[in-house]
Amino acid sequence: MLRSHTCGELNKTHLGGKVTLCGWVNSMRDHGGVTFFDIRDRYGITQAVCSPEDSADIFEEIKQLRSEWVVRVEGIVSERPAETVNLRIQTGEIEVRVQNLKIMNPSLPLPFELSEAGKTDEILKLKYRYIDIRSPRLNGNLRKRALFSHKVREFLIKENFTDVETPVLTKSTPEGARDFIVPSRLNPGNFYALPQSPQLFKQLLMIGGIDRYFQIAKCFRDEDLRADRQPEFTQIDMEMSFVEEDDVIAVTERMLKYAIEEAFGLEISIPFPRITYDESVSKYGSDTPDMRIPFEYRDLTDIFKNTGIKILKEIIEKRGIIKGFAVAEGGSISLKDIENIDKLVREAGGGGLGWIRFRTDEIQSPFKKLLDAETINKLKPDGKSGNSILFFLGGKPKPVRENLNMIKKAVAGKAFKPQAGIFKFTWVTDFPLFEYDEAEKRLQAVHHPFTSPREEDIPKFKTGPSGMKSRAYDIVLNGIEIGGGSIRINSRQIQEEVFKTIGVEKKVYLERFGFLLEALEYGAPPHGGIAMGLDRLIMLLAGEDSIRDTIAFPKTQKGACPLTNAPGSVEESLLKENKIRVDIPKTE
Repeated sequence: MLRSHTCGELNKTHLGGKVTLCGWVNSMRDHGGVTFFDIRDRYGITQAVCSPEDSADIFEEIKQLRSEWVVRVEGIVSERPAETVNLRIQTGEIEVRVQNLKIMNPSLPLPFELSEAGKTDEILKLKYRYIDIRSPRLNGNLRKRALFSHKVREFLIKENFTDVETPVLTKSTPEGARDFIVPSRLNPGNFYALPQSPQLFKQLLMIGGIDRYFQIAKCFRDEDLRADRQPEFTQIDMEMSFVEEDDVIAVTERMLKYAIEEAFGLEISIPFPRITYDESVSKYGSDTPDMRIPFEYRDLTDIFKNTGIKILKEIIEKRGIIKGFAVAEGGSISLKDIENIDKLVREAGGGGLGWIRFRTDEIQSPFKKLLDAETINKLKPDGKSGNSILFFLGGKPKPVRENLNMIKKAVAGKAFKPQAGIFKFTWVTDFPLFEYDEAEKRLQAVHHPFTSPREEDIPKFKTGPSGMKSRAYDIVLNGIEIGGGSIRINSRQIQEEVFKTIGVEKKVYLERFGFLLEALEYGAPPHGGIAMGLDRLIMLLAGEDSIRDTIAFPKTQKGACPLTNAPGSVEESLLKENKIRVDIPKTE
């Protein structure tokens, strides 16, 4: 073996022993004729030391070393002088007196210093990703991801789930985003699609009697990118037969608790709280509520109905609403902050910001003279004064909600900073089955068209499908959706009703989904499941701001890889074999 120990392993129990270490030169220090250098691997750092008295030849060789050179060191473990002990690292009480040194590979000067990686241009780091991976933060994230994935598998296998790989080359069955397509040389003019998810295959596995399936699955979506989105991503995919919503939710909670506690050392309490979609949108203005932020929206319409505030009364008479939220201990929000927030609202097309600052014995507000004591008491947060501010808006429900969300974001940055290491999981349930698409002028599925409606709503296919509720559930962590699932449709008749309702012609859905519809007629059991974004979940648990910091080789926001220069052109002969002609319009 090239090494006897790793660079994070040695301590005082190894004193006097001869060891061999391999790694990268992390730093060099010359202290008056004695040279120290740190050797690093993924396990840690060990200090090596050499003087001319130890070996003149080796001492001279060590002086040639530079940062990130790969070396092999043989030496004796010695105790550090008391004044040089570094208890911040595991090897901080020892050092290795070098007896032999081999330079295994020198290194060019790095394009960026590892210690400065956080300040380095992102494209440069992606171009030299193999160097960035050496940094303890990114290296640690990848190892935590690997351990988390292992613990997920460990838990699910104990729960009688079967790990099944589903095809990567499949049929184009759009699920809300563009497909990546792959030409078939053996079938000219035809294409495979890379799966946006294993959705249809896992349903077929349930029909096939697998009963409990899981997969840590690679998925592909050709869509615009952002900090928590990549063209290829990984999800924890699960499906179960003969279950209802509570069964899937319970297994998911126990799996997350086990894997998070084992991989990250965090304490997770279950069951997670649940909130309905309607309540979430009403109270928090979103179906992905951040339960760390203690701002709940209140409907103030009835309170303002009988006040002397003319502009609010006119809004109410036109069937608008008045809605707002209170900020406890709002002293950190100045009048200048309020003016800036009011400006944001007006620039977004709102009619302006209403506000009341409550103090122990008085209020401050543009509407102060128009508010009587009874109205003020009703408006106080929880009926208390303290030092708080109530922000409110009037208008139609949707723009009011959107503008309140904008205000909440601005206010949260001033008055509330979530503590690091606090993780608030929430289930959002009872989603609508359909929503109206203004651009397409038709209903579309809120989740995907394989989501089952509630049984009592099935008659509404004929009378009013826009009011139907689904058997879907999302899991949200700190205001970010990390997964979603549902009880699936296991009846061909209902599945065809969904396709018809969202405007898919029979010819189209038979061509795209005929194999699923046929399978549903061969004894499809009741089944349901969930898919969770592994990259996004690890991002949150690791305290990162981008999923790129949890993926070994991610793409840029334009879907490019600066390291390999993908995507790129291919040889003309390959295009001919696949009967493809590239016709790119010239730009003037």
